[in-house]
Amino acid sequence: MSRSQFFRRISGRVLSWLAAPCLGALLCACAPTVKPAGPPIAQISLNSDSFQTSDGTILPVQSWGAVAQPSAVILGLHGMGDYANGFMELGEQLSAIDGTDADTNAGAENIAVYAFDQRGFGRSPSRPYWAGTRSMVDDASDMLILLRSRYPNVPIYLLGNSMGGAVAIMVAATRPTLMDGVVLVAPAVWDRDMMPWYQTAPLSVISHSLPWLPLTGRGLDIWPSDNIEMLRRLSRDPNMMSSVRVDLVAGIADLMDLARVRVSDISVPTLLLSGAKDQVIPPEAIDAIDHDLRVQNLPSYFRCLYPSGYHMLLRDLNGPVVINDIARWIAAKGMTENYSCTEQ
Repeated sequence: MSRSQFFRRISGRVLSWLAAPCLGALLCACAPTVKPAGPPIAQISLNSDSFQTSDGTILPVQSWGAVAQPSAVILGLHGMGDYANGFMELGEQLSAIDGTDADTNAGAENIAVYAFDQRGFGRSPSRPYWAGTRSMVDDASDMLILLRSRYPNVPIYLLGNSMGGAVAIMVAATRPTLMDGVVLVAPAVWDRDMMPWYQTAPLSVISHSLPWLPLTGRGLDIWPSDNIEMLRRLSRDPNMMSSVRVDLVAGIADLMDLARVRVSDISVPTLLLSGAKDQVIPPEAIDAIDHDLRVQNLPSYFRCLYPSGYHMLLRDLNGPVVINDIARWIAAKGMTENYSCTEQ
């Protein structure tokens, strides 16, 4: 079943639900549940395995290569249903680079990677509820501030994967001084204007009528990666979300809408990575932000399009090549005069 067939089937179900006598009451009584951050009552802080946010929430943290003086630091923002461990491959590979290969890794040795479970996902206390775009942007911004304090003389880069890419766009567009550059990995920028009505209409209705309804990817003929062993491992990981509330999906749709608009406000060096075989985010959505970024006259912008890449670029079978391209871009400090992507 294709993505469009799935949403047509969902829209048919929604129309049948609308005929139910009791649905009118549901439409009036129910609304999407959002659990945003509370008021700022705590000092933000970063420990070895946790991040205390401004409202006192404790979010789990994972890190790789966290030594006294890395060559650069990356803050990773994971995708929908994922959590901080989604950057394990990235962190392990980047922290192990020793810079001995002058042609590919010069100046990229020991890049530290940090990631935290964003609100509503993984091991966060508000799972499985949507936190709202502002809360997620504020959390990422506060984490960047903490990393800048810990590594005052080290370049700091923000890397967003899928949903995290949309959050990263918002942070880069509104708070550019917090980072030295941004890396967007298959960012979720499929806004509603690019979706057909049979995808947006059911989402709008059921997010306000049955917000607790779980949605899964079962039955869809969509492959997020060609790394089957990795996908099997994730399917056994209890910290991964195998289904999500529909109001969380609606919140992500709002986030994608905002990110699509604000991408034109990015002013920091930017690396955009995407796969030609991505079955989750349509290629035309990535092409649209690529166009917007190109006309921005950024100090540095480069796009890598991998012909055999899927949505989970960092964990695909070709993942090590993609990660090495990120390392080389960071080693070049975002300057792209002599930079090129590795051919697959």
